Amino acid sequence: ELLAELTVLVSRYRTHESLHGQFMLALHRSGRRGEALEVYQRLRSTLVKDLGLEPSAGLRRLQHSILTTGPEPAAPAQAPEKAKERLVPAG
Repeated sequence: ELLAELTVLVSRYRTHESLHGQFMLALHRSGRRGEALEVYQRLRSTLVKDLGLEPSAGLRRLQHSILTTGPEPAAPAQAPEKAKERLVPAG
């Protein structure tokens, strides 16, 4: 079910790296390693052709992990969280 939803999302958002990373991870963990690597190649091709950019370091690490490790590679690196507002008591 998740794979079907991610398939729709990555085709709609062709350059959204974190969606593609989640799709790659889900495919790989479902035993579909080759398909996960194809997702990376399609995204890379789109990014280079349309934007002149290479995939992020986190996505490249995920691709490398899929190529070199067992069935459950590390999750893709997340973008740093925005600084959260911290409340400080007065006085």
